Amino acid sequence: MHNSAKRIIKQYHDNQEMYRSLKHDIDDIFTRIIETNHFRISNMAIRIKSEDALMKKITYKNKYQDIKEITDVVACRIITLFENDVDRIYECVKQNFDIIEYNDKRKKNYDDRIDFGYNSLHLLIKFNDERCQLIEYSAYKDIIFELQIRTTLQHSWAEIEHGLGYKSQYEIPKDIRRRLTRLSASLELLDEEFVQIAKEVDEYNKGIVHIEKVLKTDINVNSLIQYVNTSPRINGVLEKLHSEFQFKFERDSELISQSRLIQRFHYMGYTYINELDDFVENHMKEIEWISRERVENYKDNQTINIYNVLLWISLVMLAEEGSADPEEIFTRESIERLQKIKERITTEGLRN
Repeated sequence: MHNSAKRIIKQYHDNQEMYRSLKHDIDDIFTRIIETNHFRISNMAIRIKSEDALMKKITYKNKYQDIKEITDVVACRIITLFENDVDRIYECVKQNFDIIEYNDKRKKNYDDRIDFGYNSLHLLIKFNDERCQLIEYSAYKDIIFELQIRTTLQHSWAEIEHGLGYKSQYEIPKDIRRRLTRLSASLELLDEEFVQIAKEVDEYNKGIVHIEKVLKTDINVNSLIQYVNTSPRINGVLEKLHSEFQFKFERDSELISQSRLIQRFHYMGYTYINELDDFVENHMKEIEWISRERVENYKDNQTINIYNVLLWISLVMLAEEGSADPEEIFTRESIERLQKIKERITTEGLRN
């Protein structure tokens, strides 16, 4: 081992505590950036280069004299769901760090590029002087680290590309290179289409904030959420429960998917919100009765998920239908119990 390599490896070991601290602070800052700006990401990973990997790099490059010359000892990768967030995250990075090197390897930015790669935005950055004046960041003044920002599709492509074993386009047979080029162009189009779909979903959600518009939509996750939020009838049920039992309400819309509520409503023949609302209007007493009966089972809890009201509505529907369930959304035991609930509703609930 050359003297320079020995010196770098020693520096690497001497700096371990600082690298761990840097990794923690990078994670903290980027997490706050992502949460504050509501970036939709798939994953964020930060790693400290292993000693074996560092040794290979020193040996292969044969040019480093000091650990500070190696800019990827600490590296971060942010994988976004949508391509337009790559540049938006970059703008936030510029506001919080000094950009030492900018290397945009995304294929779409190179009209004359001939290779098949579909890569990411690569940055070398460091803490800016303003941040380094704070005592907790002062040790990072001269530390450069690597940041990659890419989409999930770009990341998947990179993983597959790595698995093929080729280091550059020149190593690949011409026919295979042509096919890979077509595929990478398709991925680029997919990324653009996903961005457009995400915009349309946001516009859709903004357009159904009033009950009048909600009633005209089909039953889906977004419309069910807005229905619960805007329906006077639903809110009336919840207010009565709150007055009687003094529970606090929480909003966890995951219940809609977990309970397969959309499938339940479709199975019962309800595909539009106005159809669901008509059922609620015509069965308010049953829904209030079964809601009260269900809530009484939550004695030990202090909170109730407001989207449970949709589950209670589906129970009233099944009790009303009294039919078998070929899709096995409900178990046989559930159906038998609901038949008993139906009898109780008619004999007790409606009497009250």
